Amino acid sequence: MSMSSDTKAKVRDGVANLIRNCVGVEKGESVLLLNEQGGIDHALVELMEETVRASGGNAYSLWVEPLMGVTEIPSVLGAAVLASDKLILNGNLNRVVLLEHLRANDKPDLVRINNRVRAAEAFTSEHALFNWKLVMALAGKIEEVTGAANEWKITSPHGTNISGRVAKGSDVAGAFFAQDAEASRTERVFPGEVYAPVGSAGASGVIAFDHPGFSDKNLFENPKMLTVDDGQITNVIWREEPTREGQRDDATGNTVWTHEQLNDLLESNARKFGHDAAYALDSWHGGMHPRAVRKGGQQSNSDTMHFHIGNVPSARSAYVSDQTITLDGKPFWVDGRPALLENQFIKDVAAEQGVTLD
Repeated sequence: MSMSSDTKAKVRDGVANLIRNCVGVEKGESVLLLNEQGGIDHALVELMEETVRASGGNAYSLWVEPLMGVTEIPSVLGAAVLASDKLILNGNLNRVVLLEHLRANDKPDLVRINNRVRAAEAFTSEHALFNWKLVMALAGKIEEVTGAANEWKITSPHGTNISGRVAKGSDVAGAFFAQDAEASRTERVFPGEVYAPVGSAGASGVIAFDHPGFSDKNLFENPKMLTVDDGQITNVIWREEPTREGQRDDATGNTVWTHEQLNDLLESNARKFGHDAAYALDSWHGGMHPRAVRKGGQQSNSDTMHFHIGNVPSARSAYVSDQTITLDGKPFWVDGRPALLENQFIKDVAAEQGVTLD
C-alpha cells in the first residue's frame, strides 16, 4: 500500500473500526477471514489479521476463488466456517446460501460481517471511519421503534404517497421480510448498513419508482407510478425514459431500467408462485448510515429506500428517494434523514463515542 503516512493512519483507523467496533473481537475468539482472490489486497487482509490479534483474537485466513453464484457451500469451506466464532466475508457469497448452511448445522447465530470495503483508500472515507458502535445503536433503536408500530405512511417529493399496517411474520405466509429480517439479525454489513425490513399489510396508495436501483441512484426523468390496492400492485404507469450511458440488463433485478424488465421479473415470480404472491407488497426498508453518500453500488445511504414486491424468496424492489416516513403518525424519517438522530439515547451514545451527528 503506497500512500502517505496520514493516509496509512486513516486506513488503520478504518480497519480498527471494522475489527473492534463492527466485528467486536473478544479475547480468545477464532475469527475466519474469507478472502476472494483478486477481490481484496493481501496487505489489507494482513492488517485485518494483525488487528484481530491485537484485540485478543485468533485470525485465520482462507483465500478462495469467486463464490458468486454458488448454491451450496463447498465442504472444506463449510467446515472452516462452522469452526469459527466470527466470520468476515471479504468476498461475495449469497447470504441465504450461507444462512441455510448454518441452520443445517445448528449454528444460525454465527456473527458474520459482510465487509464491502475492499480497497485501502476506501477505509479512509467518513463512511468507513464513522464509529460502528453508533451504527449498531441506531439499528437497535430502529428495530425497537418499528417493532412496536402499528401503522405506517411513506411520501416523497417525487410522487410516492402510500400507507398501510405494519405486518408481523405470522401475518403473511412465506413473507420475504420475515426471512430477510432473520438473516439481518446476525449479519452485519460494514460500513453499511440497511435496517431490517418492515412488513406491510393492507397497503394502498402510489409508489413513485423514481430511480433505477442499486447500480444507478440518479432520478428518472419520469418516475414509474405503481398503484397499490389492499396490498397488491394493481397497475404500473411506465413512461418512456431516455437510455443512459452504461445502461445494461441486470439479471439479479437489483437495477431496473425498463417496463419490460420489471414486467418480466414480476411475471417470472407469478409463474413460480402465483399472481397474488408475486404482486403482493411485502415490506420496505432503506439505508441508515449517517455518513453514507448516495451513489451507485451501495444501499446504506439514508436518503433512498425500496419496497419489496412479492411474498416470495426472490422479491423484487421498487426504489424511492428523499422519503418521509411516519409510524403511528410520528416522524420516523424526514426528507431522507432518520428522525431518530434526534433521539436522546442516540445522542448519548454519540457523545460517549465522541461522534458528532450534524
